[in-house]
Order: sequence, then C-alpha cells, then structure tokens
Amino acid sequence: MPTAGADDAPPGDTALAIALRELEELIVGQAEAGDQLPAEAALAESIGVSRLTIREALKVLAGQGLIELSRGRRPTVRQPDSTVMSRFLSVAIRRDSRSVLELLSIRRSLEVLSASEAAKHAGRAALAAMDAALDQMQRAADALDGTDESVARYNTADVAFHEALAMASGNRMLSLLLESLASSLHHSFTQSFAGFMAAGGDIDDAVREHRRIFELVAKGDALGAERAMKRHLERTARDLQSHLSRTAPPA
Repeated sequence: MPTAGADDAPPGDTALAIALRELEELIVGQAEAGDQLPAEAALAESIGVSRLTIREALKVLAGQGLIELSRGRRPTVRQPDSTVMSRFLSVAIRRDSRSVLELLSIRRSLEVLSASEAAKHAGRAALAAMDAALDQMQRAADALDGTDESVARYNTADVAFHEALAMASGNRMLSLLLESLASSLHHSFTQSFAGFMAAGGDIDDAVREHRRIFELVAKGDALGAERAMKRHLERTARDLQSHLSRTAPPA
C-alpha cells in the first residue's frame, strides 16, 4: 500500500500529481500483473487525497496502459506491454526512412547484450523457441520467390528469432524493449533484406549467420555470441546503407 500522503509531498505538487506518483509506485513497485488495487476510498485515505482525485488518477493510468478499469470491479494491474512505444517508432520510421540507421544504433547495444545474456541464462524452453524461429526462417528462405508476401514471411521469422533471443536473456526489461521495436524491426529488416539481395547475398548464408548465434548461445559462449551478433549487425548496417543509397531521391 502507498505510505506517503499529501502532507509529505514536495511544495507545489497538485493532489493529482501526488496521487499519480503514489499509485505508480504501488503498480510498478509492489503489485503484479492481474492484481486488483484497493478500493477508491481506501486509496484516497491512504494517499491523503479525495476520491475524485483518485478517480481522475486512475483514468490517467488506464490511458497509459498500466491498469484496466471496468464497471463494478476494482482497477486491475495490466501486464506490461510496448504498444505505445511501438506505435511511436513505427510512425517515426515511416516519416523518415533514414531513421532505420538510428534504430540500428539502438539494436547494436540491445542485441549484443541480448546475445551475451542469453548465452548465460537461456534454458531449454528458450533455446527451443530460438530453434523453432530458425526452422521457420529456413522454411521461409526455401520458399522465397521474390514476392512481397514471401519476403514478409522471411522477415517475420527473422524478427521472431531476435525476440526469442531477447526472451532467452532472462531480462524482462530487455525483452520488453525488443518487443516495442518489433514493428519497426520488421520495417528495418525489409530494407536491409532488399540491400542484401541487391548485393547478391545468399539467403542461406543469412540463415547460417543466425544459426551460428544460436549455437554459441546454446554452448553458453557469451563472448562468442556477442561477437557473432556484432558481425551480423555490421553486415546489416552495410545492407541498409546500400539500400538507402539506391533508393534516395536525387538531390
């Protein structure tokens, strides 16, 4: 339960700001997904604000996706998801295609860490999920016929592998961050794939590149997995640059 009240708040804080801060602490710091919060009256008394203020704060938090409100039930803590961030990144990339290079810089940090941590922590279920994604990639690669649909299937499997790798890391925050990038990653992979194929790349080499990362993770070789991911992302950067150079409008 929240413990600080309005009397403990910094000068100038509104009642709504106090309620939001205390409820966020309760939701993120103490509650689990699926838990029900106390009734409005109990929250108001604990925090030292009115029930009306609590009601407004709960609406704000519901809008942020932290809780779910339904008539006749107490507020329920939602499972964290990445929908809002995912939408923002997708819009940003659609507005400026070169944003994929900025996204790649983020990926370098997140995915190298993901590979290293997965090698240290991945269990059998996590490895099975990665292996299944690789099988899906291979099937999609074998069925590539140049159509947008076949390319989309391959890139969907590629994203699934990277998501499974993040899950294998055992780091929930890292997994959420990669999940928030899923839609943007698919767009990025489509562009890097176009650059890869235009340069005469062999799709089976690309699958083997991912398989190598998996093998190193399965062996528990954190440094090797880290290096393999860096090489993969270096190749991806070259493919992206190639595609963007070819498709850039004339100056």
